[in-house]
Amino acid sequence: MDTKPGTSKTGVTSPPKKRKQLNLGHLSLPEKQTIINMYKKILDDEPALKTVQLVSKIAITLGVAKSTIFRTIEEYKSTGMVSTSKHLGGRPGIITCFDETTKNYIRRFATDVPYLKQSRKSVLIERDDIVRWRRDYLRSIKKFRCEGRPIYYLDETWLNEGHTKEKVWVDTNIKSKRDALIQGLSMGLKNPSGKGKRLIILHAGSEKGFVEDSLLVFEGRKSGDYHEEMNGNVFEKWFSDFLKRLPDNAVIVMDNASYHSRKVEVIPTSATKKSDMKAWLESKNTDFDEGMVRSELLYLIRQNKDKHNLYITDEMAKKGK
Repeated sequence: MDTKPGTSKTGVTSPPKKRKQLNLGHLSLPEKQTIINMYKKILDDEPALKTVQLVSKIAITLGVAKSTIFRTIEEYKSTGMVSTSKHLGGRPGIITCFDETTKNYIRRFATDVPYLKQSRKSVLIERDDIVRWRRDYLRSIKKFRCEGRPIYYLDETWLNEGHTKEKVWVDTNIKSKRDALIQGLSMGLKNPSGKGKRLIILHAGSEKGFVEDSLLVFEGRKSGDYHEEMNGNVFEKWFSDFLKRLPDNAVIVMDNASYHSRKVEVIPTSATKKSDMKAWLESKNTDFDEGMVRSELLYLIRQNKDKHNLYITDEMAKKGK
């Protein structure tokens, strides 16, 4: 007796043992995603349906083994998604190479992200606290300028000793050293053979120019980030001398680098030992009960930390040295 593929001798049709994609008319979707789409749809229509009945219903409709459907649903329940297909570029919801019909199907059923027209007037989306800090900075600068206070800006950078421009203006009329000698010209600077030493530079200035005798240049010994050598001790020593060269009532503007923002003392955090929390509260004459747990001690610390949250550079600037 001849049998067709997928049909046993008894005439009972069995589902294919392995199938990578489902061809549903004009659609060609990853199998797992199609199963999940149908699972969601049936669950919305019949929320009281048991899992066994739901799996059977999907198996009859799609012709996929019940075990495959069950594993896919369990994976979806545990992670909230299914393993991404190469068609999705390795990321859920990112559509890259489907035809338009398939894309529209996925947009409608496979994602909750709204499908909207992309605007060409895109703007940088920033955190609210960053927006507030910048606006506060601009208001403060405007106020200081109106008051006529001198404003100084400082920063650090680095430069290789052998740094040169890749492209320069060249006089093509000079063909040889002899031509240059006759016309009293030069052949130009010769490019250095290597990068040379790394120089770390710190300086400050205002609208009137750089502050006199405030340039700090030293050779970097490490090959990594120059911030490893421009540390708190180096900066604070330079800052102390720099303050002596400023007029009274000056304003200093600098970024939030870690060595600009060292604290006078370390405020306890949730990672601090309980005994250290108690010691800090005692040093600040703050009453607490010995039976308090960590969260209660931390609450007291947060209530009192603002008046002790001081920075070394701020205190140096207030003293003027």
